[in-house]
Amino acid sequence: MTAHAKIETENDLEKLISDYGPSKYQDIVRAMQWARHLRRQEDFRNIPMAELIDRSLFDVVSGKVKVPEIEAAVTADQEIEAKLATKRSDEPRKPRKEAKEDKPAKDAA
Repeated sequence: MTAHAKIETENDLEKLISDYGPSKYQDIVRAMQWARHLRRQEDFRNIPMAELIDRSLFDVVSGKVKVPEIEAAVTADQEIEAKLATKRSDEPRKPRKEAKEDKPAKDAA
């Protein structure tokens, strides 16, 4: 993204937010959920979170991403997280064996 295009996008985003209706606070929450969803995707892992938030906020406010799509993505992410949580063991791992001090050291004489 060039600097000029980024400035235009930021100005557009600020204008959209300032002229937005009463649901803007709920849509900000949706934008954060969408940003977290995007973060899980391989294409967006190397993009800074601040940029993802800007992008997702613009997508939500401009109507590019619809509420049902965000809700479906959040539900899918929660299911994935639940599956990962069940695979993780809650039991503590066995402690590593300490170096045995009972054995006499070999003489290097």
